[in-house]
Amino acid sequence: MLKESAYLVGFVAVLLLSLQGCARTSTLYSNTFIKPVTQVTKLNVIYVESNLVSKTSKTSVQFYDIGYTDLPELLRERVPIVFALNNIASEYATFKNQGFGQKEAMESIKWTSGTPEAMLLTLQIIDGQVVSGSHTPRTTTLNMQANLIDSKTKLRQWTGQFRNTFVAPPAGKNGFNNEFVDNLLKTVLEQMSRDGIIALAEHNAVIPLAKPAAATN
Repeated sequence: MLKESAYLVGFVAVLLLSLQGCARTSTLYSNTFIKPVTQVTKLNVIYVESNLVSKTSKTSVQFYDIGYTDLPELLRERVPIVFALNNIASEYATFKNQGFGQKEAMESIKWTSGTPEAMLLTLQIIDGQVVSGSHTPRTTTLNMQANLIDSKTKLRQWTGQFRNTFVAPPAGKNGFNNEFVDNLLKTVLEQMSRDGIIALAEHNAVIPLAKPAAATN
């Protein structure tokens, strides 16, 4: 009886997500290679732009349909806001991936703040997929890798793997927007806190309050 009840609850939860659509970021993996002597309070952030190549043009269009190409500029706006709320100074830049490594990415950016010695946090969508069926909503996943690099030694300090999942609602669509990117950054910062890289109270990151949906008549 207990197993049947648990199954029913799980089924209802999945059904509700399918009916409403959902978008979320989850942590898949993280590892600290070299723990900083002092917790990081400033980060230079680079988003490495990648062209996701799909076997079908339809899948590529679906990546764009969730606003994947908006991500560089959304991060440009949201990184300083979210990081400042969590007492982390930051500067942001983008870098188009052309087969170069992390070292080349670091050397190509001219930081305007005059603090090039700050730790470097790179963010990159490394792959993704779209799954849809006749009886299931379209689900798009984009996997993101984050790396923390010491700008002096060029050694990687920490890495994290994160999955962005979008379940299409019956009507309309969901994808990258301010609220989603804020929560994406929240997930990354909280994992960095749990791994001892930055300091957050109870490992909880602060993000701006979501604006309420506009009332309709």
